[in-house]
Amino acid sequence: MVDFKKLRESKAKPKPINPREIFNGLPKPPGINDLYASQAEVLDAWFVRRTDRDVVVKLHTGGGKTLVALLMAQSVMNELGEPVIYLAPTNQLVEQVIAKSKEYGISAVPYVKKQPLPGDFYDGKSVLVGSYETLFNGRSKFGVRNSGQDIVKAGTIILDDAHVALSSVREAFSLSISAKDHEDVYADLAGRFRTAFKEVGRSGSFADVTSGRDFGVMEVPSWAWQRKLAEVEQYLAGVVEKIDPFVWPFLRDNLAVSHCLFSRKSVTITPIFPPVDLLPTFEDCTRRIYMSATIADDSEIVRTFGASADAVGKPITSASLAGVGERMILIPELMKLAGTPITPMVKHIAVKLAENKRGAAILTPSGPAAEQWKDVAEYPSNAKAVGEQIAAMQAGASYGPVVLANRYDGIDLAGNACRFLVMDNLPQGTSDYDVFRVNVVADSAVSSLLAQRIEQGIGRGTRGGGDYCAVMLIGSRLVGWIGRKSNLAFLTASTRVQLTMGQEMSGTVTTVKEVHETVMKCLNRDVDWVAYHASELAEAAHAVPVNTLALRVAGGERKAFKLQRLGQYEKALQTLENLIGDDELKSDGQRRAWLSASAARIAYQMDDEDRGQKLQTSAFSISNNHSPPKVRPPYVPRPIPGKQSKAIVARLLEYDLRGALLADFDEAVTELVPEASAARYEEALANLGSYLGFEAERPEKVYNKGPDVLWRTGASFDFVIEAKSKKEDNPLYKSDHAQLLEAENWFKGVYPGREAVRVSALPEAVADKKASTAGSYALRLGEITKLVGALRGVLSDLVASPGKADALRERCEAALQKAKLTPDGIKTTYLVTFEKAAGKGA
Repeated sequence: MVDFKKLRESKAKPKPINPREIFNGLPKPPGINDLYASQAEVLDAWFVRRTDRDVVVKLHTGGGKTLVALLMAQSVMNELGEPVIYLAPTNQLVEQVIAKSKEYGISAVPYVKKQPLPGDFYDGKSVLVGSYETLFNGRSKFGVRNSGQDIVKAGTIILDDAHVALSSVREAFSLSISAKDHEDVYADLAGRFRTAFKEVGRSGSFADVTSGRDFGVMEVPSWAWQRKLAEVEQYLAGVVEKIDPFVWPFLRDNLAVSHCLFSRKSVTITPIFPPVDLLPTFEDCTRRIYMSATIADDSEIVRTFGASADAVGKPITSASLAGVGERMILIPELMKLAGTPITPMVKHIAVKLAENKRGAAILTPSGPAAEQWKDVAEYPSNAKAVGEQIAAMQAGASYGPVVLANRYDGIDLAGNACRFLVMDNLPQGTSDYDVFRVNVVADSAVSSLLAQRIEQGIGRGTRGGGDYCAVMLIGSRLVGWIGRKSNLAFLTASTRVQLTMGQEMSGTVTTVKEVHETVMKCLNRDVDWVAYHASELAEAAHAVPVNTLALRVAGGERKAFKLQRLGQYEKALQTLENLIGDDELKSDGQRRAWLSASAARIAYQMDDEDRGQKLQTSAFSISNNHSPPKVRPPYVPRPIPGKQSKAIVARLLEYDLRGALLADFDEAVTELVPEASAARYEEALANLGSYLGFEAERPEKVYNKGPDVLWRTGASFDFVIEAKSKKEDNPLYKSDHAQLLEAENWFKGVYPGREAVRVSALPEAVADKKASTAGSYALRLGEITKLVGALRGVLSDLVASPGKADALRERCEAALQKAKLTPDGIKTTYLVTFEKAAGKGA
């Protein structure tokens, strides 16, 4: 009997360590003979730098990233004989990695809960594959610092899809207390901080959030968090075992460097950045490989994992487009469809394609949004059901349509499983921290995170270079976001090119029939379409740029966090203040506000109340989405604004896809309805003023003084507006009008010599007989609707107009005059005087 194993071992040579040599010696699946050029390129570059502690490797989705990572893992095991850990974002991806390892004969073993770590892993013979929570949890098998456990040493850790795992890593260090499951704990913590929100003038908003009426996320003011720290720590120690015992070892000594966030569903305590040093297996690992997408801003890898900013700034990448799938991206809201409702049209296309055995999938940002598709699509609402539905589509047993809520990664729909993909609106954060971050600071890091989720989503339907899919992007927030030039920079070069193609195609489509015919050009492999896509995509073949400023800021933030935890507060503050004063950040007010709020947190921790208030005031003055200081800053009068037309055209020119301006406008004014909350209604009124080309402010919200909304114009007068949207069945009472007069007095105090036009925005122009409304005006809901329609007409005309800034400003000026949207036109056309109503006054 021939013993092939014995024969092989008798001729054994030293194990190869070059990953390309390793690949050449492996068995290959059918149809695979060699590596992509991009795979070979990054493997060669990694082999030269394999001893670096932190290395970022970038490959396109579908570019064979998993095989590259497994080859690097085998190289380390062959060279050092040390344990290698491979982390993937989801359990589905873990299974895919294990399957890929079997295809190529690379030894890999899955992490199994409640089982000892495998011996072949310890011996460096098999790579251990698990999800991120495998390593990142407070009772990790790998050992937690100061826990008394043995620490597992790893020679290399591979972090696959590192750019999408950020939320799950943060979650491992965060305590989330459900308002539903732990009502008593939620109520207790809310009660401890209610007074603090009252002190900063946010008690109403806090009450709405904690009662479930508002969907926002509010941070406990950092001075109040420090003041209550000892009692909160004592309280949580007594209740955390029934909530989440796994996180407490991470959090108990890091509460002082944490955010405390309230939403209607939970209260979350999360560190400023994950203290990954508490896991020595990760912190002391000599080789950490971050597999990432081809995006420009990897600064979150620095913030989350503490990776070296210098190392992240030198990613290993390839200009090759091998593995990039063919996507026809269409944007119906940019088409001239004569008022055709978008969603019903898209639903019809999805159903028809699925009936013809072409898979259709819809991605939505939330469960309620997914519910809107249930009339035509299957909606698997839990992980098990999602897995079963995806498996059925992969096997060809189902073609959908399927709708998925807030699932932008870990879904692999290659080939005919998905030929038509719909992304319905802008992805939301997956956690309260994500929502808080997006709402508070609209900086490059946040834009990059949103871009990554969009990339993940539209990448679900093309899983390799030979794959193809038609993609539709719908929803005003999504279309508005991708339309802005500043956001396009955060998308990969291939997606930018495909979006540009989509804009050009969408601009030529004018009927529903043409929409369907265009989709079929892709799915029926129209020769001209395929050639057009290939030639245009070739333009994207260039190196990925690196956002060095974002990396430098992230490195400084992470350094300050480390110093803060070490108690070196002055050094931590100095690090952040140096960033705040950096010349390159002068134009980035959002980032400076975030840094100022972070510095304020440190000042409060070192009991420097005055310094903390000064820094918090600075943050709030730049962006009033931050928590207000205890003493509100004084209002600083602004210069008289310039021309309306100049401001409107300047906004238009911020868009690469100009039609997306209309989507943004629709979203900005959508809450101008009686059903909206007071805060949302006021914000929509301010947005309307801004789109009109005025300088719009909300003084009462920001300064606790003045009107709800102020429209400052280039004319001789400004609009002082009080919002009374809930008065549908009630007149304007004397007390309501007194508020308007008080707002006018405030205005005259800060702008002496300027005329104020007093306006009450309310359903009807009816005042109680005791209210002396002479000289005041009503902006009725009906007139608001007309005003919005007229402005949309002006914007639509500009969007469709070619030409540069000067020509557009002239056209805009004429259109504003014609639509009576100048300050004088609004005053005479859309404002009316009050009528008297019989009844009692108030």
